[in-house]
Amino acid sequence: MTFLELLKTNDQEKIQSEISYRFSKNMEFFHHTSPRLFDALRLPPDEYNLLFDEKGFNIIHLKNHQLTYPCNDNKHTMVEVCEDIAKSPISNPKWKIHTNNIYLHKMDTSKLSITGFACNQFIDLLHKHGGIKEYYLSRSFLPSTTIFGLLGGLFLEFIRERGVFFHSLLIFEENIDIFRISCYFVDYEKLFENTSPKSCYIFVKDLIDKFFIRNFFTQKKITNNFLRLELKLYSSPKLDATQKIIEEEYASNARGWGSFEDEMIGVDNAFKNLSYKSLKNPVLNLPKRVNAPICVVGNGASLDSLLPFIKANEDRMIIFSCGTALKPLKDYGIQPDFQIEIERIDYLVDVLKNAPLGETSLLCANMVNPSALALAKEAYIFMRGGSSSGYLYGSKSVIEFSAPFVGNAGFALACQLGGEVLMCGLDCGYIEGMGKHASSSFYGKEEFVLPADAFLVRGNFDKTVYTDSIFLLSQHQITQAIKTFSPKMALNLGEGAYIEGARPTRPEEFNLVKIKKKKILRQMKSYFSKNSKDIFSDFKEDLYTSEISNFKDQLMKCFKTRINTKKELFGLIDDINTICAKKSFVSPFVGILFEGSLAHISQSLMIASLHLPNDEISSFYEDAKFIIWEALDKMMFKYRLRALMEPSL
Repeated sequence: MTFLELLKTNDQEKIQSEISYRFSKNMEFFHHTSPRLFDALRLPPDEYNLLFDEKGFNIIHLKNHQLTYPCNDNKHTMVEVCEDIAKSPISNPKWKIHTNNIYLHKMDTSKLSITGFACNQFIDLLHKHGGIKEYYLSRSFLPSTTIFGLLGGLFLEFIRERGVFFHSLLIFEENIDIFRISCYFVDYEKLFENTSPKSCYIFVKDLIDKFFIRNFFTQKKITNNFLRLELKLYSSPKLDATQKIIEEEYASNARGWGSFEDEMIGVDNAFKNLSYKSLKNPVLNLPKRVNAPICVVGNGASLDSLLPFIKANEDRMIIFSCGTALKPLKDYGIQPDFQIEIERIDYLVDVLKNAPLGETSLLCANMVNPSALALAKEAYIFMRGGSSSGYLYGSKSVIEFSAPFVGNAGFALACQLGGEVLMCGLDCGYIEGMGKHASSSFYGKEEFVLPADAFLVRGNFDKTVYTDSIFLLSQHQITQAIKTFSPKMALNLGEGAYIEGARPTRPEEFNLVKIKKKKILRQMKSYFSKNSKDIFSDFKEDLYTSEISNFKDQLMKCFKTRINTKKELFGLIDDINTICAKKSFVSPFVGILFEGSLAHISQSLMIASLHLPNDEISSFYEDAKFIIWEALDKMMFKYRLRALMEPSL
């Protein structure tokens, strides 16, 4: 007899015995797995308690005696309501499905010749295997699932008892008494067993820990990125704030994946810019901090109001112009000390010509087009983290947190080169009533336009500010740079989004003293070297071709795994993600080179499989794996061909 069937018998003695047993079992489970939660559950209820009488189950508020669930026809409706909530979550209107605005459509293969071609073939394969418009998942398998508020948790036990397996599960319950009530019903030990390993998180009372939430999405970056099921049973300030954080992290997880094709452009440029025999331009190596503030200037809309401050303090700080901020600065008569660039794009040359650079030194990432470096009277290089080529030859000084925007790179550099960092125009969002960029920038006059996926965030001051997934990623990266590099002070002077770790500051709230600017600039430039043996520690004679070949073979072997169901495919994709993440950690040049394209290919494979009309997908996967193998072979061939062009070490 199932638990639901037992409850419907109204046999109070048997029901009381069963729920007492379940509570005892859960207490033993939490005693071993979460001692703090166990201690909290041992305390007597203070606000809510379980009511069990001849009318059935309910939750009663101990102070005002109000019932949580209605009472109809002299009967509590808790079991009835929870049974309805537990029915077919994927198609149940009480549940909400999120898809991160990702759809299965054909990619432009002119830029993504290998990645795009593979992803497009999955769509053709889907038609061959009788794909349907709707998503189909087995009743016994649920994708990434988030539950805000348990209200006793009976519905969760009804779902679990049907044998449903959760690919990943987040549970938030702000009231310890309500969670204690769920321990009479939910078999938490079995719930964890019915969820992928290390993929079930329960937050009680103190609801949110951003590190765990970010880790939740990172661990299953691909499978947690697309289909997400959500249930919210009630609203409260805590739950609403938690829901917002989940939405932000979910959106942020979708950005910054990259591709093999983009990485190869960077690798090709880096090989040209970093010739091991004779470096044409000096490279940043083991920098120290100078005793001067560094002003990092982005091209956000709030830059317009900060130009007078920057102009008035030119001789009191080092100015980093980031990307297209150069034109507004130059137009206002400001001469930046360094122009920061990270783009691989060919037309960067034209942008810099039109600015123009003039006397400003160029400080660019290793993957920038070599033609851009040739424009500058003085050009310097830094190894940009997060990109495969940034780890070429085992650089001793890689500037992490340099993506997704050039402003991130400028800020990360400033945190390592200066103790005090001022932020101007790094808006990380859309300011209501203003364009996206400074009014005199390369983009011309702009209207206030919000993208469809934008959402409200805290502003640095009193402006209404919105962000989207890519701005949110930029904001996270700045915050992480502050935490990691610990500058003495980070001041945010802009009107854009609030940045955790940076103090919102108006220009009139402080004064800067004059500095010996020429001497400090000489000191900063001395941290760049042309001695490749000082800068790099890992020259590979075969330029990584053997390691890449071995990694490709490892991936192909993993894709040989026999896959019969969508649940098994989700698990395989998580395994691929883990392999890539481990490789990127141990050998980032090799791991990152493949990681982005494998993520896109795996995601397209997963989405295509969801459109198959049944859970048995073995024949579809057998065809799909040959597409993936072909893509990996093409990547290997393209890299090997490029490596052969480099002179032997």
